[in-house]
Amino acid sequence: MEYIADFQRLVFLALSVAAFIVQIWAFIDSLRYKDENYRAVDKQSKKFWVIILGVGLAIALIALPPLGMRMIFLNLIALVAGIVYLTDVRPKIKAIDPRNRRR
Repeated sequence: MEYIADFQRLVFLALSVAAFIVQIWAFIDSLRYKDENYRAVDKQSKKFWVIILGVGLAIALIALPPLGMRMIFLNLIALVAGIVYLTDVRPKIKAIDPRNRRR
């Protein structure tokens, strides 16, 4: 039985670290683009996304073990915000960003 509990802890640690990495990626990427790009694709403002993803990153940091079991629900909410940014907002902003256009 102890092996199962150790395995569960290892899986939880791996998932927590993965969520933290996603949050870091989303937060840093949100800083790369100008506010005009966010408004051009009608996806709130840069300030909105930086605040949401910054709070999510802080929650993901706090949710790393050993405190993680108490924060798992908040970590999931933060992870959803990061995934929404990376799958919905980022591709649209990247498509209109002049730095990504080929000459």
